[in-house]
Amino acid sequence: MATTTFDVGGYELAAEIAGEGSPTVVFVSGAGGGRDSWDAAIAVLRSSTTRLTYDRAGIGDSETPDLSPRTLGAAADELRGLLAAADLPGPLILVGHSLGGLIALIYASQWPVAGLVLVDTSDIHLNLDVDNPILTAADGNLTFAIPASVADVTRSRRPLDIPSIVIASRPGHWLEDDTIDFTRWHPFTPTELDNRWQAHQQSLAADLGATHKVARHGGHTIQSDDPTIVADSIDTLVDLAR
Repeated sequence: MATTTFDVGGYELAAEIAGEGSPTVVFVSGAGGGRDSWDAAIAVLRSSTTRLTYDRAGIGDSETPDLSPRTLGAAADELRGLLAAADLPGPLILVGHSLGGLIALIYASQWPVAGLVLVDTSDIHLNLDVDNPILTAADGNLTFAIPASVADVTRSRRPLDIPSIVIASRPGHWLEDDTIDFTRWHPFTPTELDNRWQAHQQSLAADLGATHKVARHGGHTIQSDDPTIVADSIDTLVDLAR
């Protein structure tokens, strides 16, 4: 698949556009994730339609402007600029993972979309509720400012009147990674963290009026660990948009 670069206002983003027809499915990766992070889910899609994957600023083949730290709302604005530059056919279905889910949610709360799939979307408040608040999140060569992003996230958590699906990781498996330093999450125990994560996914679905699903395999990277549940959700929304 050929990579194309698009100017989004003084810097360029790398993107891949594949398929044809409507709607256009736009994939928004988690923190530091490149456009290849969706390969497994895309491979099992039933729908044949236009797809866009991209690298945010500071990731992969995209340029690194002097924007750090920036807000998640700014990343949603960046996506808006990319979609305008690419001039893709609507309507749009956004698919976002982790912090990318928050970017997709902020976008959908401001501009028209036909559907939204949120894959184990981050709980931004969790970063601030620990003993030593986590004020930034690395995103490739750039960082996100967490406190400054809270307002945009809070405003976006409301019924959007569009078909939406929230997919949570399996209970007990969100932090299934031997490299995780749990001391950064003090005073929460691993069990308390996971309970909070699952409650966040459920309340997010309730706030949006979305369907709530739970992955059957793997951990946080559901699009790689359980790609079929992501692909099936996308296919459902593609069918509804046609």
